[in-house]
Amino acid sequence: MKIAAVYSIKGGVGKTASAINLAHCAANSGLRVLLWDLDPQAAATFYVRTKPKLKGGVEKLISGKQDMSRVIRSTDYQNLDVLPAEFSYRNLDHILEEEKRTRLRKVLKPVRDDYDLVILDCPPSISSLSEQVFASADTLLVPIIPTVLSLRTLEQLNAYLAEIDLDVPVWPFFTLVDRRKTLHKDVMESLKQDYPLQLSGFIPYSSVVERMGIERKPIGTFSRNSSPAVSYRSLWQEIGQRLSLLKEPTVAVDPAAKAAEAGSTGTAPQGAATGKASTKGDAASKSAAKPASKEASSKPAAKPAGKAASSKKAPSTDKKPASKDSASKDASKDSSKATSKSAAKGKKKGGNLGD
Repeated sequence: MKIAAVYSIKGGVGKTASAINLAHCAANSGLRVLLWDLDPQAAATFYVRTKPKLKGGVEKLISGKQDMSRVIRSTDYQNLDVLPAEFSYRNLDHILEEEKRTRLRKVLKPVRDDYDLVILDCPPSISSLSEQVFASADTLLVPIIPTVLSLRTLEQLNAYLAEIDLDVPVWPFFTLVDRRKTLHKDVMESLKQDYPLQLSGFIPYSSVVERMGIERKPIGTFSRNSSPAVSYRSLWQEIGQRLSLLKEPTVAVDPAAKAAEAGSTGTAPQGAATGKASTKGDAASKSAAKPASKEASSKPAAKPAGKAASSKKAPSTDKKPASKDSASKDASKDSSKATSKSAAKGKKKGGNLGD
């Protein structure tokens, strides 16, 4: 069982809205989720349509004298239960002062096999309850608005954790983001350099989040395709993977990209794209081979060097004597050569006379 606390020193940053929506997203992913409302205002209890009432009171719960099954309530959503808050939670700080830091985790021990994830919706303060949360949680999910004052509270939180010597991972993420504002963009960019554990997802400012108070439901149930609903699902995926509650997504291989990569490396691609590529390659090789074959046919074939050398050394003695026709042809050739020579001499003489 993992414990994730949605916590911030500053109020009005979207803690309860984030706790509700992240718990709902986790439950939709198939995990068994318990949402524990620790705020005496009981806003998370209100959002899931549960009465803010705790049988036996908070003191009996913390002391371990109360059976957890009697105080945990089911919600309208599968895999999601709630441990409601009531106004008596205002006394939690006094009750926990005498307890060890890990008392909250011990309170949850009887149900650790019943749930995969517990999400704590914490009040905005630094107190005995806060120290209990820091010592019991596996991570602190810290919503911050992209403003200077909100960043200042994050610095105060880290300084306090160092002071009390508690090494709990702090994963900040932005809420109420307005990307049109230059200040918001600058603050978001600056936080990446100082906090490498910052979650990459952020929640945009939207009236849909405010409608949660009217609908009394998680955003994904009444505005599934809205920007905040999509952002909370993406944010939960990142958190679930960090907590090792969700598997890393498998990356699908694009066949076209695979074929292009194979072509650049000189290897033969596979699949249907391979057939097209190989067909084009065959056509190109055939067209390139045609002119080469013509040139080869126009040139006389060279005789092997071995045969030429053997013919010079040992001329054939089996030649037949020249026939009468070939002898007459040779005689006529000799007479025509003599005639052409005499004609050339006559022309030369005539040219000298003219000069």
